[in-house]
Amino acid sequence: MNHTSLSIVIPVYNEQESIAIVIRNITDALPTYFEDFEVIAVNDGSTDATSQILAELGEEIPSLVLVNCKKNMGFGSAMLQGLNVASKEFAAYVPGDGQFLISDMRHCFELLEHNDLILGYRGGRSDYTLSRIVMSYGYLTLLTLLFGLRYMDVGWVHIWRVAKFRELKLKPSRGIFVLTEVVVLFECNGWKIAEGPSYYHPRIGGEAKNVKIRVAIDTFIQAIKLFFRLRRKRPEKR
Repeated sequence: MNHTSLSIVIPVYNEQESIAIVIRNITDALPTYFEDFEVIAVNDGSTDATSQILAELGEEIPSLVLVNCKKNMGFGSAMLQGLNVASKEFAAYVPGDGQFLISDMRHCFELLEHNDLILGYRGGRSDYTLSRIVMSYGYLTLLTLLFGLRYMDVGWVHIWRVAKFRELKLKPSRGIFVLTEVVVLFECNGWKIAEGPSYYHPRIGGEAKNVKIRVAIDTFIQAIKLFFRLRRKRPEKR
């Protein structure tokens, strides 16, 4: 049993086929690892039955906190809204599509006490196309060249120390690049980062939101913009 506390943040957009299964898995499994926890579902302007499903779950599950966005603001904004209401020492991002089980993160939970950010790296994924593999390795290589990062995975499940995350004072954004940005900024601040194995499961239903070419291109561009933004902030050597 972990002696710290945990908020689970789930950005949700049109996940009617999976969200009930995801939330039930989380609330059933978390007591095995934490005594003090909450689950925050951020409904990012869903247009399917997700809103109704979440409302029904909210009446049934005491540990479920619902945040409703009137319109779709994008992954980054939904994530930040969830972190704004998180009340526990740590907060973890979990996707709402069923690709992840809480039990898959048990090794990451063991690393919480002495670290500020835990990165879960994916294993067991067999559905990657060649183009997806090339983009993933290309992106990690870019992050190494720009920021010196040498982590196995920056776009999967994260667990942050909430107080440190809030120090960053991030601005809302639409895309998934917020996950990379947080890793870079934690690294720049010298905060402790560790990696732990996680696993991947095929999504339960619906459509993948962050694997389109335009999303990948935007993420590459955002990484380059962040590099130059940080470079401008560095004090000049005298």
